[in-house]
Amino acid sequence: MTRREALREFLLRHRLCAEAYDWEQALSSFLREMDAVRAGAKGSLKMIPMRLDVPELPERPVSVTAIDVGGTNVRASVVTLDRTGMLDCVRLPAFRTPGVGRRITRREFFSTIAAGVGGQLDTGRIGICFSLAANPLPDGDAVVAAGAKQLDVPDLLGSRVGAGFREAASALGLPCGQRIVVVNDTVAAALGGKMDAGRGRYSGFIGFIYGTGTNIAYREPSGAIINVESGAYCGFPTGDIDDLYDQGHIDIGCDRFEKMVSGGYQGGLMTLVLKAAEAEGLLTPRFSERLAGALGERALGSPDISAFCDDPAGSGCISAACLGEADARVVADICRAMTGRSALLCSVTITAALLRAEIGRTPAAPAFITAEGSTYLKQTGFREALDDCMAKYAKGLHYEFHPVTDAVMKGTAIAALNRG
Repeated sequence: MTRREALREFLLRHRLCAEAYDWEQALSSFLREMDAVRAGAKGSLKMIPMRLDVPELPERPVSVTAIDVGGTNVRASVVTLDRTGMLDCVRLPAFRTPGVGRRITRREFFSTIAAGVGGQLDTGRIGICFSLAANPLPDGDAVVAAGAKQLDVPDLLGSRVGAGFREAASALGLPCGQRIVVVNDTVAAALGGKMDAGRGRYSGFIGFIYGTGTNIAYREPSGAIINVESGAYCGFPTGDIDDLYDQGHIDIGCDRFEKMVSGGYQGGLMTLVLKAAEAEGLLTPRFSERLAGALGERALGSPDISAFCDDPAGSGCISAACLGEADARVVADICRAMTGRSALLCSVTITAALLRAEIGRTPAAPAFITAEGSTYLKQTGFREALDDCMAKYAKGLHYEFHPVTDAVMKGTAIAALNRG
């Protein structure tokens, strides 16, 4: 067996490449779970409907505070809107999402966020974009329905996001009497894309997040906006290295799709994959030891993987672990294969949303897909691989991917204007 044949056998056996998956079968399974959960059955997905009366943009300028609580960082802005769209976006310094890598209480979680936003709460409305699954309430608040993204805040589950933030802001002496509307990041992305597109030719709007985590949202023909929480899906077949990686997390058995593909997990998963490749003789001995030495005290991350793919002969940590071109070729092939797997599985969830939204049926009225997230924008080769998968498999559907600047902030600001 040649080295290339051995690598292909390695990728297939561990289910690390697109060729290890049947796209049609994966789509059918995903759609079945979507439909079952939407009908009230239990499943790994969470199909969370939100009845959001999307308002017309105001005639005169209105400023709102938009807070994006992501899986890695918290970002906040004061956004000014009028009927023409976003007039201004004054950004506050981003900071680490509390609870990432350290156990804290719900009170600490909200207090840290309120303190980080500080004196920028004196606007008429507040919108909070919350990346975890949360069930919306009639008053605009939402109840946390699940953990994830490795936030270690045990008593966050079941709490109200807006009320928790208001309580923390009040304790700090910050303005907090105004209405607070909580929206999911994927829903916010779809709303931001709709504002960017204006009154164009599009048949509908989808939000696709591919960053620290992954998720998708769409509007049903009935009018409900569905936050799918697709990263929680556990129905895609996994390989033994995926299973080993899952065992090292605080939420074993949960969010399996997200752990297979998204940016917050790529470094840890790739570390195990490269160790396995070394153990099976595809990489030179002590590769993992050299990689650990190049990393020092930190862990491998998705930026390291993209840096290597951009320049295998560069000065990055993965390049430093390679002894010659043979190692570099194997690692590059593994990275490409895993990017291809991510693209294939993401194309399944996007296609499912297009089908259930019943949009993109004609070229004259394509679907507008707001594509957000650092991994979508920065992962080497992902966007091209996703385009290829959609073109190959999503036949008969018409769509456009749009990386909309400040989509989540725009959508969160629009949601804040909702009067319920």
